[in-house]
Amino acid sequence: MKGRILFIHGYTQNSQTFYAKTSALRKKLIKSGYEPVYLNGPLLLTPADFPGEDFGKFQSGDDDFRAWWIKPGQTNAGIDITEAIDTVKKYVDEENAEGKETTKQDIVGVIGFSQGAALGGLIHNKFEELFGHTLKFSILYSGFKLDTSKNSGNEDLKQYYPSKPNGKILHVIGELDTVIDESRALSLVDVLGGDILKHPGGHFVPNSKVYVEKVVAWIASTEVEPKAEEKEDKEEEDILAMMDKLGV
Repeated sequence: MKGRILFIHGYTQNSQTFYAKTSALRKKLIKSGYEPVYLNGPLLLTPADFPGEDFGKFQSGDDDFRAWWIKPGQTNAGIDITEAIDTVKKYVDEENAEGKETTKQDIVGVIGFSQGAALGGLIHNKFEELFGHTLKFSILYSGFKLDTSKNSGNEDLKQYYPSKPNGKILHVIGELDTVIDESRALSLVDVLGGDILKHPGGHFVPNSKVYVEKVVAWIASTEVEPKAEEKEDKEEEDILAMMDKLGV
């Protein structure tokens, strides 16, 4: 096994619905040697927590709608991600418990959608500090950056957005997404860096063969170690950049 990939669902979803919506991607990843793991958000939603256009979901008879955080007063200020972090940590700790054959080092990647992608963006560069090791990659579908500007109420979350991104990230953006528009999605790209893959759809994880294969091919590219000469070139670039900053 190449490692486990944590799947983090979006707002008003749960692990089962995200499992169903990513069926083609999941099957392809299993064939590629990965083990997908679907986590449930810690917060159960009530009808009052739903956007107006989604309220009809409660008519389906299923009340297991979850979130990683709830916006206080329907605003994006004062977001508390403590329970979201604790949920991931609980999974990592349980898999690293004494007597388990697997360890936390098996977690190599994160795949998140919408609010789950926003969470993925928050924890990507903090994964080692929070959970004990670095990630090889994150794939963020319809992700967005939380507002951490002065007086936003989220200033404490600024620590999760790095001044220098670490690791490999793929941002998947729907060109017709009306929930997370392109400018909002690109705000996460601006702070995290990474590659961009656009699809001609809306607010969903594209499950078509062509986009699944593109994502899996991108993951495969993260497995390839750079050639020795490429490493040397990168080291030389870093040294030159450092000398330039020093005015040498």
